Amino acid sequence: MIVCLDLKMRNLLACFLLIIAFTSCEKNQEEISEYWWHNADVVELNASDYLLNLSDTSARGSFTKFSFSQGDTVSHDNWDVAFRGTTLIVNGGEKAHNDQPDRTKNAAVYIANGTMSEINSVDTNRLLQDNSSGSAIFENMKIDDLGLPGDGWAEYNWDVHIISPRQKKVLVFRTHDNNYAKMDILYFYDSPNPPSSSEDIGGFYTFNYVYQDDGGTDF
Repeated sequence: MIVCLDLKMRNLLACFLLIIAFTSCEKNQEEISEYWWHNADVVELNASDYLLNLSDTSARGSFTKFSFSQGDTVSHDNWDVAFRGTTLIVNGGEKAHNDQPDRTKNAAVYIANGTMSEINSVDTNRLLQDNSSGSAIFENMKIDDLGLPGDGWAEYNWDVHIISPRQKKVLVFRTHDNNYAKMDILYFYDSPNPPSSSEDIGGFYTFNYVYQDDGGTDF
């Protein structure tokens, strides 16, 4: 009788902890579950190896390069998108600074409005490449009165000084191998919950993506 009671208590405790876990990751599970039936992959990527220059808000450090066809970070030239802090660049066009990786391929990108399930084709006329003035992803953003990007993939909270990905902002890519992919960035920090301090500079990306490997423009 004592053993049965102990097992029941342990089962109840396990269920309770499971509920807490799902509740704490509620946003993550809700957003990820929408894309599982689209054969989306979920990636956690560390691009936090950078220093932020507060005088001009620029970042310095290494880029983390990602390949959609390999589904992983890479060190070779066959990459599609690279991350450093809040900066995202593509493997196409020209580099804006000498500390950036060389662009050796024909990748391009634009930002689409909608959810992953709603963005089911590529508008090739909107694709942009990086240039000597800056990244294509930044050029997709509308600039507000303060000279800051007001319609990009993320927004900055001036009160608590944290960065949050915007909902219904999907990055659509032409990849280095002339295929297509779409990406939804879920988190910028290493936890679904926003940091309690602005000292956490982020750079830990969690994102969904779908890679179209046959060159077609429909997902």
